[in-house]
Amino acid sequence: IDVTRYPDIADLYVAADAMVTDYSSVMFDFALTGRPIVFYAYDLDRFRDEIRGFYFDLLPEAPGPVVRHEDELVEALLHHEPELWAGRYAAFRARYGCLEDGHATDRVLDRLGLG
Repeated sequence: IDVTRYPDIADLYVAADAMVTDYSSVMFDFALTGRPIVFYAYDLDRFRDEIRGFYFDLLPEAPGPVVRHEDELVEALLHHEPELWAGRYAAFRARYGCLEDGHATDRVLDRLGLG
């Protein structure tokens, strides 16, 4: 199902069993669900070297398989092996989602002396 034009991506996070993305920042939000992420990076070299690059090195940090061809994408989705990605997934969540604990407003209020 192509959900490109769906108005609220948060609804899709809840409904999805897995996410297929390219280099979108949705990876950071979806990683909080703990569900599988597959990176369909058909243009990885061009995007990295010519278009705009990355803020981090995707290949060693991706919390799921990075595939470049449709057959690899299908294989990754059909034969997902979470145990292969558990360590990298945990490291990714620890690095990029460590403050997503439901208490961000509390920390801001405390910092401002209002908590």
